[in-house]
Amino acid sequence: MSIPKEPRQLLINLMYIVLTALLALNVSAEILQAFFSIDRSLGDSSQAVQHSNEQMLEAIRQEAEAYPQFAPYLDKAGKLRELTTALQGSLQQLRSELIEAAGGLGADGQPLRKIDKDIPTRLLVNEGRGDALQENLRLTRQHILELVDDGAQRQLLAASIPLKIPEAPQGADHKNWAMHTFQQMPVAAVLPILRKFENDIEVSEGAVLNYFLSQTGGEIVLDAYEPVISAEQSYVIRGETFRSEIFLGAYSSTADNIRVMVDGQPLKVEQGKAIFTTRPTRAGSQQHTAEIELKDPVSGAVQRFEKTFSFEAGDRSVAVSADKMNVLYAGLDNPITISAAGVPSGQVRVNAEGAALSHLGGSRYMAHPDRPGTARITVSGGGLAPTTFDYRIKKVPDPVIELGGKRGGSMEAATFRAQLGIIPVLEGFDFDARCAVASFELVRVPRGGDIQVANNNGGRYEAEAQRIVRNATRGDVYYFNEVRVKCPGDSHSREINGMIFNIK
Repeated sequence: MSIPKEPRQLLINLMYIVLTALLALNVSAEILQAFFSIDRSLGDSSQAVQHSNEQMLEAIRQEAEAYPQFAPYLDKAGKLRELTTALQGSLQQLRSELIEAAGGLGADGQPLRKIDKDIPTRLLVNEGRGDALQENLRLTRQHILELVDDGAQRQLLAASIPLKIPEAPQGADHKNWAMHTFQQMPVAAVLPILRKFENDIEVSEGAVLNYFLSQTGGEIVLDAYEPVISAEQSYVIRGETFRSEIFLGAYSSTADNIRVMVDGQPLKVEQGKAIFTTRPTRAGSQQHTAEIELKDPVSGAVQRFEKTFSFEAGDRSVAVSADKMNVLYAGLDNPITISAAGVPSGQVRVNAEGAALSHLGGSRYMAHPDRPGTARITVSGGGLAPTTFDYRIKKVPDPVIELGGKRGGSMEAATFRAQLGIIPVLEGFDFDARCAVASFELVRVPRGGDIQVANNNGGRYEAEAQRIVRNATRGDVYYFNEVRVKCPGDSHSREINGMIFNIK
């Protein structure tokens, strides 16, 4: 590109380059987070596939121990595991070196130099690590397929397993796979690429293990029975009808091709069944979704079953309230707990007059009155007769004024001159509230001199008040009079106590 000689044109070109770079940075910040999200998702998916592979490997081992003719499949499964473990190890080593070269992981769990493009280019392109990875992937895929003796089945698996190097798109600038994949790619983009290959290894291993298992002819035998009681609801009110289905459930105590999940989290399956336990962290209705996957060991077909179940969680509690202390403060968020014994939290209805009321979840609410008076809170629902509670709404109490942490008395001249203004303090008030100084009168009575007066707006000294304060000398007396403050909920400022300081 030729450089223009005209200064104006040169400046325009430079501005265009800077703007383009800034736009690229803005887009990169969003895309980088997407890369790490993809990386985490692939990692979670890989763990699920590993769990399934372990179950299939154990099933092949059991069949081989029971029937010696299936021992060759167990031997092949062992060789398959050696191949995939070796490739996984080299990928994880490459991933660790990439992260280390990028400065290691930061507090957010991401590489410190995640946008660096030179690191992947140096390691994977210039140093040939990408070419070595390509060859390793190719050879591992070849050796995996060689474990399948059936030519037709080997061809089917070759078309289905994902462990392969994709062809470079037609018209790509780089014909070399490593250059096309890693040249000038940020670290954040390379990590999910490596994770994708780890996932491909797990899926490919699973496809071949599934074929070996199908050759052993494993099947599910229902050999255990247990009474099952299924209730429509696990919380009823006195006088309501409790309904439950009772039946005999059959399951296989030796099945290992069953996967059970609740809310997406896998459960341990022992003797053909899983046990779900949970400790609710909040009161109210708790809803969960159970998913069961049953894999046919011969055909590999997976049947999926899903059902939602719920229960009601409550708190052991004792409520004690002082009737004359039912107070809300105007202008503040006042936390309130509202519960009705015997009524599911989802059926409780709460209305308020004189204060805005918001539901925070469970039995927690927040009341926000605007001005002093009375608030009426009515609770109903779930067969409960409407019950009303009255709350007095009071204004925030008067604060006290402080200067340098003192409320009057003696103060060194230098210390007095160093202060920037007066501060209102809500002493002994349990709410997180602050008042602000609206105005005050500052009077200086010097020893043997004329009185000086300044009217100040706000708590911080204005110019005239600063001038009077800077003149403070030993023997002076300063008066802070007509101090007015405004607190949350106040429509007008209010006058509070003043202060007197003797300068020493």
